[in-house]
Amino acid sequence: MAKKIKDDEGNVYVESKPWYKKWWVWVLAVIVLLFIIGSVGGSGHKAGSGSAAQVPSKITVDYNDYDVDDAKTYKVNYSNTEWQSANVKIDKITVYKLSKPYKFDSANNGKFNINGFIKIHMKIKANSDISIYPEQGTANFGSEQQDSADESWDGDLNKGATKSGNVYIPVKDLKSVTSIKNLRFKFSGNGQNNMDDNYDYDISLNLEK
Repeated sequence: MAKKIKDDEGNVYVESKPWYKKWWVWVLAVIVLLFIIGSVGGSGHKAGSGSAAQVPSKITVDYNDYDVDDAKTYKVNYSNTEWQSANVKIDKITVYKLSKPYKFDSANNGKFNINGFIKIHMKIKANSDISIYPEQGTANFGSEQQDSADESWDGDLNKGATKSGNVYIPVKDLKSVTSIKNLRFKFSGNGQNNMDDNYDYDISLNLEK
């Protein structure tokens, strides 16, 4: 109840509480704070399991768009200098879970449904004139074996040149972005002027980290 004050002339005044002492002000402040916390927590893209990176809404593979539900990026530290004609490095692998099944048209295996992709990011340095084809490679993971999607950043590399690019592997059955624990990736390279100068890469990578 508000306090009444009477002055010397008999006038009666009602003393009002400071705004910060009114209960409804604090109730309103708590509601606004909860709303702000909820807005911040619900904004942005969903993060993949164990991944701090944001999940893209879609990816483009061989000029086709695919809606993405979840993704996880694994940092790897693979380097191969056994073939003197090239240095090959792989620094990260990303597993994408698609939002729905898509029909994928494989150059070698026809059309089939997929619900995921594996993206291998790699860098190749040519120490002599070479032809190298990771995008014509083959990957094994779990019980699946798949050819890579057909793109165009590999091929001929002249001495001293360095190229970076991604190799996309379609996945028929992907339960989650953490389902794939190990990846084996095979591709070949050869000298442009000497076909006897060749090398077959057989790379095994652990994705459980």
